[in-house]
Amino acid sequence: MKRIIALLIAIVMTISIAACGSPAANQADGGTAPKGAEASSTPKPSPSPSPTPTPSPTPSLAPATPAPTDTPKDDAKAPADGDKSAPEASPKPAEGKAPADETKPAPEAPKTDAQQPAQETKAPADTSGEAPKATPAPAAPAPAAEQKEEISAAGKKLVMIGRERAPEDDFVADRLSKLGFKVTRVVDKEFTLDETKGMDLIYFSQTTNSKILKEGIMKEVAIPTVYVKNHGMFYLGLSSIEENANVLNVKSIDIVDNDHKVAGGLSGSVDIYKETNSKIGIGYGLPGKEAKIIATAPGDKEKAAIYYYDKGTKADDGYEVKARVSFFFLNNGLQENATDACWKLLDNLVLWTLQNG
Repeated sequence: MKRIIALLIAIVMTISIAACGSPAANQADGGTAPKGAEASSTPKPSPSPSPTPTPSPTPSLAPATPAPTDTPKDDAKAPADGDKSAPEASPKPAEGKAPADETKPAPEAPKTDAQQPAQETKAPADTSGEAPKATPAPAAPAPAAEQKEEISAAGKKLVMIGRERAPEDDFVADRLSKLGFKVTRVVDKEFTLDETKGMDLIYFSQTTNSKILKEGIMKEVAIPTVYVKNHGMFYLGLSSIEENANVLNVKSIDIVDNDHKVAGGLSGSVDIYKETNSKIGIGYGLPGKEAKIIATAPGDKEKAAIYYYDKGTKADDGYEVKARVSFFFLNNGLQENATDACWKLLDNLVLWTLQNG
């Protein structure tokens, strides 16, 4: 009987020792074996397995894990305490997945960082593109294109009308020839409109008899014309004075448009005669509001000594000028008394009238 009891005690002790030895073996294996045990052991524990049902991911982990352990199946069934360690081991593989998921967004972060600098570089590119837009085009050269080429006197035909055998007309005709004109002389009493056909410029001398200009016979002639005879301007309605349009005992005129090309750089009071007396003077006109005045009698801005009308402008009575028409102050017999400034002004006015503005 004692032997039987001793044998039973030995068997119990052996089982107890085996039971105590199996958890240690599970811990040595790193807790991987309980995965298979979880499925078999979950029915045994009663209240404690409440956390164990949650591991839904365990089935997905089962294929990833290798064959369980070397421990026998009976040992895996025995330990109820080993079930507590099993759920602790199950989150470990889950944590292994988490870092794997975290590594995936890692490359996405640099992508967003790379896109931001790309946008930042576009901003300066846009601002640099706006700068050239502020520099427009330049339509500044347009005025240069509007400038007309100056007409040269070389070879141009000029008809000069004046008294027969007038030395002052001879002097002026020679001067006009030197400017390049082909001068044709016509005696005033023989003048007709036919003499103007084919001409580039008409010149009426101060020696012309005013009777040939009456009735405004020149109103429809569309050829640039220089009058050194006040009556010619009056009969066109371009001046309001006909007779006694002279200022005597003067030797200068006043330039009132210093910048005009006819002035030729002259300004202020300019001597046009070398000497003067009570019989020496200048002619003048009283032009309308659309006339351009370049010089006047000394100290009297109402009396225009050099003036002109452009083509298309109108006299005060409404007459429209057909071509540029100008007036010059020179009186009879003063060719020897005239200064270089006087002749310069005449040359400039003749060339200006030829342009037919």
